[in-house]
Amino acid sequence: MPARFDFSRPPFDCLTEIERSEFDEVMDLEYFAAGETVIGPDQEVDALYVTMKGGVVEAGSDDPAAYRSGAPFDTRALVAGRGTSHLVAQEDSILFRIPRDTVLALTRRNPMFGAYFYQDVAKRLAFLAHRPFQRELQSLWMARVRQAPVGEPRWLDDRASVLDAACAMRQHHVTSVLVRGAEGVGIFTQSDLRNAVIDGVDTRSEAVALRARYELHTVEEDDFLYQAMLTMTHHGIQRVVVTREGEVVGVLEQIDLLAFLSNHSHLVAAQIERAATLDELRQAARDMERMVTLLHGQGVKVTLIAELVSELHHKLLARLFAMVAPPNALAHVCLLLLGSEGRGEQIMKTDQDNALLIEDGYRHPDLPAAAARFNELLVEFGYPPCPGGVMLSNPRWRQEIGPFKRQLEQWMDHPDGENAMNLAIWQDATPIAGRTDLYEQVRMHFTRWFAQDGGLLARFALPVEQHFDTPRPLLAQLWGAEQRDALDLKKSGIFVIVHGARSLALEAGVIGANTYRRLDALARGGHLDKQQARDLAEALAFLQALHLGHALRQVQEGKPVDYRIAPNELTTLENDLLKDTLAVVKRFRAHLRHHFQLDTL
Repeated sequence: MPARFDFSRPPFDCLTEIERSEFDEVMDLEYFAAGETVIGPDQEVDALYVTMKGGVVEAGSDDPAAYRSGAPFDTRALVAGRGTSHLVAQEDSILFRIPRDTVLALTRRNPMFGAYFYQDVAKRLAFLAHRPFQRELQSLWMARVRQAPVGEPRWLDDRASVLDAACAMRQHHVTSVLVRGAEGVGIFTQSDLRNAVIDGVDTRSEAVALRARYELHTVEEDDFLYQAMLTMTHHGIQRVVVTREGEVVGVLEQIDLLAFLSNHSHLVAAQIERAATLDELRQAARDMERMVTLLHGQGVKVTLIAELVSELHHKLLARLFAMVAPPNALAHVCLLLLGSEGRGEQIMKTDQDNALLIEDGYRHPDLPAAAARFNELLVEFGYPPCPGGVMLSNPRWRQEIGPFKRQLEQWMDHPDGENAMNLAIWQDATPIAGRTDLYEQVRMHFTRWFAQDGGLLARFALPVEQHFDTPRPLLAQLWGAEQRDALDLKKSGIFVIVHGARSLALEAGVIGANTYRRLDALARGGHLDKQQARDLAEALAFLQALHLGHALRQVQEGKPVDYRIAPNELTTLENDLLKDTLAVVKRFRAHLRHHFQLDTL
């Protein structure tokens, strides 16, 4: 082959060595002068072209695609065997040429490679947008023991009984305690407790020091994690004692080590459950950030990351509120998450959106201060305050049932501007602590009121027109030219999908706040075309995945998180997928405009 082909670019990076050799054997180079047609409309296509030097542009299009070095183009035409657009050389260009038969044969044998050529937008996005980043687990194994979740040692003296040890393990949610006895430091575990019971000992009188084991298996906190795992494996044990220059500083459990090396979620959930102080809860919030980075690096789908984070986030906030709320308050109130938090689609620590419904007639003098403290602590935990004041500390979002219903009615009487957004925020409410029946009372009132006014639904849906940011053509992005305005992923796509699904769900009486579940329910109920629902779900997942990667980079660089993504952050493949995604959004917006007759408002 006259020149070396770059197999590190998608989709060619998923080819095996044997498959790459097949490419090399049949690949050729072809020259095109500036302005010369590469593929014409309805022209027979017998090869896949990939730019080596120069560039190819789509001619005669309002939103033209352009392809630079390493970019394959008109892949759908390759499958169909006929050109679908007019592609010309933008300058004198040299292109790699791979015969169509070879490419199609590989698409049948390699599903990941074949996904790039699918015409089904949902499949194309689902297969390619969430591919693993090939991060090696080796770097985690080479982390130090001190970086892992080492548990605080729980000590008993040699006068304590076996029953005392059992009570201590239950109280502290641990599986072992350490004993200081005449023989030195020993360890007593759940297995030792089980054996003591089977042996028929009197747990009240039997000294734990007599049942403890004094041949400790230890690792230094500066040892590598793989050394800790090797020690556990070699001795067939479930934990090791961690030391600092020979002094005991903690215990590392095998289950926590494995959680650290996998997705970290089990560990964080256990931390939240065990948290007895605000500092322990704050640490759990910090560990959630690390978990997100780890899962993203392992290529886990953004929807699965969101589900995990949402579940942990709900537990964290419920636990925090229980710590600061007045005694017995949870029997009279309902804590709600709103907006993206309520939908279970918030991954990064963005603005707070929360509210508190209060039983009519319940007035505790300490409740306002507790609500303010709740929001203050969340700021300390890394969750910025809501610029619009959608928080417990705001009396508007902390009311008794009756007044809150009347406030909703006022918003629905004048569903414009801020009121419209407040209604949308409320529609995503999810109860996470306290009395859920209080939420159900307000939800049913809200739904009945909407059902009585057909025009209200149209005004509710109108923001998809008012807040939509029409994306500029992607030509500059694909060519790498500088662009003053980065693309706002939220305004250009995420908001339209989320609010469109929210509006259709409200009309159809779909219960539940999550956008993916709303789309699925709308499709199953015949309120939305099934293929369109699948396309929208995958388009949303792709946009959220782009935002997550962008946000993690911003956090690493110490910048505030936003939705504006610069052209140079996107690969050629991501640009290609983004164009597909924005086309899905454009069709959905047209559907909403027609369905709710938004042009008449």
